[in-house]
Formats: sequence, structure tokens, C-alpha cells
Amino acid sequence: MVSPPIPKLSDHVLPSTLPVRECGEEMVPLSTLSARISVYPAYYAQGYAGTTPEAYLRKEAARRLASAAEQLPSGYELVVLDGWRSFEVQASLYEGFRQSLLLQGWQDGATLAEELRKFVAPPTTDITKPSPHLSGGAVDLTIAGPNGWLDMGTDFDDFTEAAATRHYEELSQPTENEITIRNNRRLLYHLMTSAGFVNYAKEWWHFEYGTRSWGQQTHQKPIYGGILSMEKIIVE
Repeated sequence: MVSPPIPKLSDHVLPSTLPVRECGEEMVPLSTLSARISVYPAYYAQGYAGTTPEAYLRKEAARRLASAAEQLPSGYELVVLDGWRSFEVQASLYEGFRQSLLLQGWQDGATLAEELRKFVAPPTTDITKPSPHLSGGAVDLTIAGPNGWLDMGTDFDDFTEAAATRHYEELSQPTENEITIRNNRRLLYHLMTSAGFVNYAKEWWHFEYGTRSWGQQTHQKPIYGGILSMEKIIVE
């Protein structure tokens, strides 16, 4: 069964200006959360500073993720690429992308910073205004089927126009392969939004629950502030 088209999304969703009402939820590890969820820690595999082989989300976000996974067809599973990020990890990613843009010929300054913000949130230790992943409410993921990961058209962390969630919805005469990619993205998008997550329009893999962006998009009060350390917040 083919999912309906992905609706038009804003490319410029701003974080909610409402204060975060921290709910106090702990984070849970995702590798043992469900038989329908596996963890492939992309940044750990790439050797980024501060990363771990596990992925974590806040308890309610994790519960909703498990619920989404249960809606997949038989033989399919969610593959989590990244969840909560510490300040150290966020800073490492931000600097890595900054250096890659400089190598591409960008000049250091306001224009470079604006381009960076499109794909990597600036690192911050302000737990009242955290980047999405620092809150423990953001997850990057894809879907695996009987023959491996589904074709989503780009790799994870691809920063081209093709990574935009609706890119393949906009093609006037898609090829058969492009239709397959479009349908795969539709499956992931509707699976996650039906579970209460919101998507970041520039990244087909990025979804949030309880964050400031989630609050802005759903007109609810954000409930997840920043988490700076793993200490005493992991449910065993």
C-alpha cells in the first residue's frame, strides 16, 4: 500500500519562543527498545569525538518510536542513526561541517554561519534553548527491509537539495527508481508523524518530539530542555 504524498513543509521553521517546561523524563537506550528497531551509530562509526555505540532518546519519544516501528510491514525495521547528542558531539559535528564548507570555497563570516545553521545547529550549553539533539527529543533514522536499507535517494547527512524531504514529490516526470525513492520517503514520513513526531523539511531522516521546533510546529509547549551529560539519566 502506497502512502499519501508528503505535505508541503516550511523550510524555515523557527524554534518556539515559549519557554521549555522541562518534564524531567530520563533517556532510554534504543538498541534494546524493540525487536523492530536497530541502532547504527553513524557518528560513532565515523570517529567523532564524544560519541558512543548506543543511541538514546527521552522516554516518551522512545515509546513513540517503538510504536511507529510496530506499524511497519513484516520484515521491516527502523534503523536509528543518531539520537541524543552531547555538547561535545554537537561541537565536533559543527566544526567538521564548517571545515568542509571552507574547503569548498566558502568565506568565513555571516554567510557561512547561515549556511551552517541549515544543516547543523550551533552547539550550546544553554539547556533552556538546546539544539534539537541535545534535548534527547530528536532522532535521525531510516528503514531497512528484507533486502537491506531502503533507497531514500541520498545518504544520511547529505546536504544537497535532494535531501529535502519533499524533493521527489516535486519531480514532474519521475523515473521508476525516483518513484520508489518517493514512496520510501512517504513511508518513513507518515510512520513518524503518525506517532507524533515532526520532520525537518531539509532532511528526510530527521524527526523530533517534545523539542522547541516540535512545539512551534504543533502549537504545544516544548517539554524537553537540554541534557548535557549521560550521568544519572539512563534508564537501565
